[in-house]
Amino acid sequence: MERVDDRLILSASDLIDFLECPHLTHLDLQVATGRLKLEATRTDSADLVARKGDEHELAHLAAIKEAGLDVVTIESERGFDGLRRGADRTLEAMRAGAEVIYQGVLFDGERWRGHADFLERVDRPSGLGSWSYEVADTKLARRVKPYFLVQLCFYSQLLERLQGTAPEWTHVVLGSKARESFRLAEFSAYYRRLQDRFLRVLEAGANGTYPDPVEHCGICRWSAHCDARREADDHLSLVANMRRSQVARLSEVGITTVTELARANGDQRPARIGRHTYEALREQATLQVVQRETGEYRYDLLTPETGRGFARLPEPSPGDLFFDMEGDPFFDEGLEYLFGVTTIEDGQPRFRAFWAIDRTEEKRAFEAFIDFTMEHLERHPAAHVYHYAPYEPTALKRLMGLHATREDEVDHLLRSQKLVDLYAVVRQGLRISQPSYSIKKVEAFYMPPRETDVTDGGDSIIEFERYLDERDPAILDAIERYNEDDCRSTWLLREWLLERRTEAIERFGADIPFRAPPDPYQPDKEEAAELDALRRALLEGIGDDIDELTDDERSRWLLAQLLDYHRREAKPEWWAYFERLDADDEQLIELDTEALAGLTDAGIYPEVLPPPSRSLIHTLRFPPQEHKIAPGDFIDPATKKGVAVESIDDGTGLVRIRRAAKRRDEPLPRALIPGQPYDTSCQRAALRRFAEDVAAHGLQADGAYQALREVLRRQLPRTTACSQGESLQSCEFNLEAATRIAEGLDSSHLFIQGPPGSGKTYTGAHLILHLLDRGCRVGVASGSHKAIHKLLEEVERFAPKAGVSFRGLKKTSGPGSEYSSKLAEPYIDNTAEIDDILDHDTRLVAGTAWLFARPELDGTLDYLFIDEAGQLSLADALAMGTAARNLVLLGDPQQLAQVSQAVHPPGAGASVLEHLLGEHSTIPPERGLFIDETRRMHPDVCRFVSEVVYEGRLESYADCARQRIDAFGELTGTGVRYLPVEHTGNARQSPEEAAVIAHHISDLIGARYTKANGETVELTAGDIMVVTPYNAQVRCLRAQLPDGVQIGTVDKFQGQQAAIIFFSMATSSGQEIPRNLEFLFSRNRLNVAVSRARCLAVLACSPELLHIRCRSADQMRLVNALCRLVEMANA
Repeated sequence: MERVDDRLILSASDLIDFLECPHLTHLDLQVATGRLKLEATRTDSADLVARKGDEHELAHLAAIKEAGLDVVTIESERGFDGLRRGADRTLEAMRAGAEVIYQGVLFDGERWRGHADFLERVDRPSGLGSWSYEVADTKLARRVKPYFLVQLCFYSQLLERLQGTAPEWTHVVLGSKARESFRLAEFSAYYRRLQDRFLRVLEAGANGTYPDPVEHCGICRWSAHCDARREADDHLSLVANMRRSQVARLSEVGITTVTELARANGDQRPARIGRHTYEALREQATLQVVQRETGEYRYDLLTPETGRGFARLPEPSPGDLFFDMEGDPFFDEGLEYLFGVTTIEDGQPRFRAFWAIDRTEEKRAFEAFIDFTMEHLERHPAAHVYHYAPYEPTALKRLMGLHATREDEVDHLLRSQKLVDLYAVVRQGLRISQPSYSIKKVEAFYMPPRETDVTDGGDSIIEFERYLDERDPAILDAIERYNEDDCRSTWLLREWLLERRTEAIERFGADIPFRAPPDPYQPDKEEAAELDALRRALLEGIGDDIDELTDDERSRWLLAQLLDYHRREAKPEWWAYFERLDADDEQLIELDTEALAGLTDAGIYPEVLPPPSRSLIHTLRFPPQEHKIAPGDFIDPATKKGVAVESIDDGTGLVRIRRAAKRRDEPLPRALIPGQPYDTSCQRAALRRFAEDVAAHGLQADGAYQALREVLRRQLPRTTACSQGESLQSCEFNLEAATRIAEGLDSSHLFIQGPPGSGKTYTGAHLILHLLDRGCRVGVASGSHKAIHKLLEEVERFAPKAGVSFRGLKKTSGPGSEYSSKLAEPYIDNTAEIDDILDHDTRLVAGTAWLFARPELDGTLDYLFIDEAGQLSLADALAMGTAARNLVLLGDPQQLAQVSQAVHPPGAGASVLEHLLGEHSTIPPERGLFIDETRRMHPDVCRFVSEVVYEGRLESYADCARQRIDAFGELTGTGVRYLPVEHTGNARQSPEEAAVIAHHISDLIGARYTKANGETVELTAGDIMVVTPYNAQVRCLRAQLPDGVQIGTVDKFQGQQAAIIFFSMATSSGQEIPRNLEFLFSRNRLNVAVSRARCLAVLACSPELLHIRCRSADQMRLVNALCRLVEMANA
């Protein structure tokens, strides 16, 4: 942003700065208009990076010329007229068809200007002729950063104006010389939204902004200026552990400063801040005000609680370790670049560092650190590893999965509770007068100020990024000294906390025992040894760099990683189980999305069940929270005893549990948690059988498991219906052709992708019946009994019409697993006995992975149909597939995805359909079948879903165009709509969105609803569905919406539909997202939500969600989908 000949000229960097912080735009505008002055902030390191960037750009230019391409260079001129002349010369070169234009000037003639590194000619028609141009930019970085894409969208927009056609792609040439390409449609709606908001703020003078602390503050040239403003204002953000949502809620009741909060009383508590939280914030503010007024550091000891605070400390040992890591979140998918650990020898700290500067070195450093730690703990069995905050254990879990190494060792550290988080001890044991609980602030109580050049974790990351660009070893030395100080600080903090523990015992007269070690855990060493030998056999002759492997080597490498898939998945479940046993209600409610806590007696007299059950039904009430409790068996963490859940209702906040009558006088549970992980030994054994066959005979051998080899290698299907590699689908989907292809499978596989409302289950049922009629033995499987039952219902429904007679059995395994036929004379019965399943007269067998992975079923089926395969891991699909000669995979990876808890090596955590699709969103015609017609969505709804999710391949059935809503209110007709709802401070529930939706529903009920068959009826509450990501918002909606409206989370409604869908996102802004951006903005969830609609799909959300700052290209893609919906709604 600068004045050029008295005109305000804008560039991509202004948009990028605005995205980081709107107040930054306000300050820059003040400078550009001469109302504020900022001293020069450019440093020697910045000059060095700029010079290196220029060298990289020139090197790429030289490479282009050496390749023999025609390059036209555009010389820049100063001044407004110089910009115009540069833009004219650029356009002349484009019209002349230059192959490459270097430093092209892109200028709209008024205020937007850009200088693209390279404009590359492509064979795509435009206003220029049979060619057009795309932007390629050189970047010194080694991975693509989000702001690169904002800049490239900006250049591409200016380029579109010149050539009359929007570029389809844009490109980045990285410092590693790697070239990455991006489809602009996946980012352009997000960019247009950003630019539109920027212009509106700019035209209003960029006033009304406030320097709220944001992530960018750590590197912003205005950080000192804004810090001073907040200090002068005594802003509430200065209170330690204060959330932005809490600032908003306190402001609503007139508490706007730290001092006001310190002096507030209990009656001033905002309704949406809990009493305990409010008192904690008030006491924190009081301590900070006292420190500010007296200059003294103060702390208050908190009343001891069992298992919390100082009770989390184990007994100290001379062999204790003090550990700190440094990680770079801006490196591709993150990089842990330094593992620092300190031992205490003769009373003095001794530091060791394990370094990494790339992914390969990260693995080696991780292994070296774990090996050092395990050897040390073997010599000092009573020792522990101390760290501060959860970063270290979280990173170790991720690394063990990502690199598939030292998994048992990390599991041992976690299960034996060898890792001790001192941050939890501080937060639960005392309150300090500092404005933050970072270790840098806490250490003011026990050590003098630091003297290192690198002063905090943010500096460390910036310096490491600088090292990657400059490769100066002195930078790493400075980072290492900083990390050494962190480890020393962790040691001194532990010593200080031991003193405070003694003080608390004396002050409160309390018994605060050291944390007792958990029960020892012994892994199955025999199975581990077998797996290790098999893994070595598969990996024989394969190098460490997976990017350098051949296709078959990569398949063998992937199979080796899949052997540990189920054990890898179980580990986080075990860790979570033990953590939940120690957690309190607040932790379970606020931080755990699977448990249910805060249970109280609902005051309803227990219901006595009739004999022979001898059980009582108790009703408990629970506060709004995220959970995954459903009818089934769970655990009471207080007693570790099982609890049977009969029913649960998030709308009323009531859960009904069943217990034996003899336990009537026992305390009712205060929480329910998931039990221990399922036993997956059957699936693991099936994978071993397949892997042993591959290790013995190779990937290309004939014989058993041909279909599995094919799936693993991502080969094209083989069928007698056509030659391998030919298109399986010439044009639109055809059931008759699909039947020929399925029948002709030759020890192969078929993937049928069924988007919402396309009749996937109908198709699967007809294929199954055809194969049964041909005498085949068929299995029906899925990840859930519900999905299996739905497909079996369709098979039985059409069997009489098809004239097919057969005997089928569903394998049962407990409550909810029995199939209930709707026919008076069912084709399919239930059995719990495996011998019945093995009876060859049973030609259809149905069950889950626990059935089909069994060795008794190995190779016994002609076909195995796996429904909802998008929710099934590749590992489970291969394990189940050992039962059959051919696999038919039904599903859609663009709807609800598989649930995975662990981090896996690349590719090993994918669903089977993600594995087969690769980078595609829809299955290519040579790889499978795409059911390209939905019989649910009106074309105006389908248009959004097809464009954003299905590469434009999905169309609506002709009759769907008849569907429409005719109402008097704002919501009428067809298509997607957007309801912007302003609110602040909301994380999981928004009464504001609920109120707006309720208002519109009252206008809609009684409207005219025309169905696909042309019939017009009166719209009822039952024709409306409201979907939300959060259980807390479900309850909020239930309280305001009329009876009959269907309300639930996205996963509850897959497979269902309604005339009108409302999608309530509930969260106010990126600051309040309770889980992560990927959950809230999941394209799969958005697809499922919108595609439930026949006529209207209505998005209700805070406009701030459309302006969210993204950390990666993938996050930008997710937010772009929501922005595109809003664009189409407003069109």
